[in-house]
Amino acid sequence: MKSSAGRPREFDPQDFLNTALECFWQKGYRATSMADLMKASGLASASIYKLYPDKRAIYLAALHQYMDEGISRGAKREVELSPEAALRETLEFVALLSSSPVGEKGCFTIAAASELLPGDEEVKKTVHHKFNSIINRLESILSNGQTQKVFRRDESARVMALSIFMMLEGMRVYGKIQPDSEDLKRCNDFIIRSVLLNSNLNEKELSGKASL
Repeated sequence: MKSSAGRPREFDPQDFLNTALECFWQKGYRATSMADLMKASGLASASIYKLYPDKRAIYLAALHQYMDEGISRGAKREVELSPEAALRETLEFVALLSSSPVGEKGCFTIAAASELLPGDEEVKKTVHHKFNSIINRLESILSNGQTQKVFRRDESARVMALSIFMMLEGMRVYGKIQPDSEDLKRCNDFIIRSVLLNSNLNEKELSGKASL
């Protein structure tokens, strides 16, 4: 076998970033040292610095990866499912995640905001983008449901999306004390009932139109 020139890379950059994400998630940005990252990954500092110039660059890359994966999951639901099914699956996903053992870790985005905001404008911009992406996706699901006469139309899709977003983020914080999954499911059912277009709302809409 012909030998290749130079020493082959003996590590996967993606594996390192996944490991770094776990380190930052467990200890936070400030408490995680380069020595921690070296120990967890098994890499020498020289190998790490070939990938990233410093700890902050590693942290931001891990934060972006975490956020991009979440945004991608949400977008896939919206495309593949009906509005009601997309909303239900979003709520169920967060409830299952929050009530599972991994739920004790909480949300990495919330952890970043809690530790570094206010004061870090780059992290603020990144977190703002993630939160707005979730809110916009929820608004799109609710707006499509209103158009299809699935969701109530006496309230704006934006207001409902903001309300549901705040409930979902609160659920991730609540997950740190391992809540009862049945409690979370009942809360999700309440949210669904709150936005579905029911017979009472139909009657109000019809009576409102009749009085015009």
